[in-house]
Amino acid sequence: MSHIHISLIKEKLHNLITHPYLIKHIEYPVIDEDKLLLLYSVLESIEMSEETKEQYILSTMLVQIALDTHDMVTNAKTGQLEENDAKSRQLTVLAGDYYSGLYYRLLADVNDISMIKTLAHSIKQINEHKIAYYHKELEGIENLMDSLGKIESSLIQAVSSYFSNTLLKDLSVNFLLLKRLIHERKYFCLEKSSFLFETLRRIAFSKGEKNDPSKDQETYMLFLMDRYIDHVKGTIEQLTRSIPKMNNLLETRIQELFYEIPFSSKKYAEEG
Repeated sequence: MSHIHISLIKEKLHNLITHPYLIKHIEYPVIDEDKLLLLYSVLESIEMSEETKEQYILSTMLVQIALDTHDMVTNAKTGQLEENDAKSRQLTVLAGDYYSGLYYRLLADVNDISMIKTLAHSIKQINEHKIAYYHKELEGIENLMDSLGKIESSLIQAVSSYFSNTLLKDLSVNFLLLKRLIHERKYFCLEKSSFLFETLRRIAFSKGEKNDPSKDQETYMLFLMDRYIDHVKGTIEQLTRSIPKMNNLLETRIQELFYEIPFSSKKYAEEG
């Protein structure tokens, strides 16, 4: 597997999403390099031309970018908007639609209608889980983590299933869930607030006070999070032992992610 090849795909993706008018007025979309790497890893052993593989990777990444772009509008702080802010939000919505249109065009080029249906189903699934997550409809920590995993990885799971790559499907969901949990934990420790931790508190202390969490509650929530982080890490370690010929870039990135796990998570795991 070539590091240069992934860089070239990333460059092509940048060229596709760089619209001269949009980049003047909205935040430039973030390309999730881990999702790009996972998609490449799913497709690298499949027998098809490199050009077709690129089309699949680019189209799936465009869907991801379209979803992330629409999230920027949904998650923006509500309240009275200045005229420029309103324009920026409208353009952000249009940008998301624009990236979706590009994905349809790319898949039309490879003439794969069933992949369009597969990704469309995945988009529907992601949106359903986002609604359940943000409207606080989830009950139980397992359901919460399952939804987060699907929000993060449904597109890659869909592509993996499409090409019958079950091992990388399972690895992708756990890898991306671990990445999200580490990020959420860091954010909570920095800001003392996080939507995920609020949801976790609601589930863990459903009969408790709804005011600011006490220090004991905060410690317990971090303990719960750290136990879950350790559980997901263990699952990834198990899966990596089952995958023959995993490429070096993915192996290295998994180890890098493990190094990002806070020390207290490791300590809790040893104590627990």
